[in-house]
Amino acid sequence: MSQVPAEFQSKTPARLRDLAHKGALKLRPVVQQVMLDAAAEIEGSEEAYRALVNENRSLREKLAQTQTNLRGAYDIIARN
Repeated sequence: MSQVPAEFQSKTPARLRDLAHKGALKLRPVVQQVMLDAAAEIEGSEEAYRALVNENRSLREKLAQTQTNLRGAYDIIARN
């Protein structure tokens, strides 16, 4: 599975987790949990992006192969 390019990876999840842990004594537990949940959601979005990119790549490869097969079939038909 490919990785999300570094320039598209959000730095926010790590920052949110860091702030949630550093401020654990100052933050109410619900606020701390919301920050951790937000970090997880951002990472989930990156996982979804990665899955879409992989699916797109796979479909493009299948399309290219299908086009090659179709050209080959046309060549066979044209020779007959």
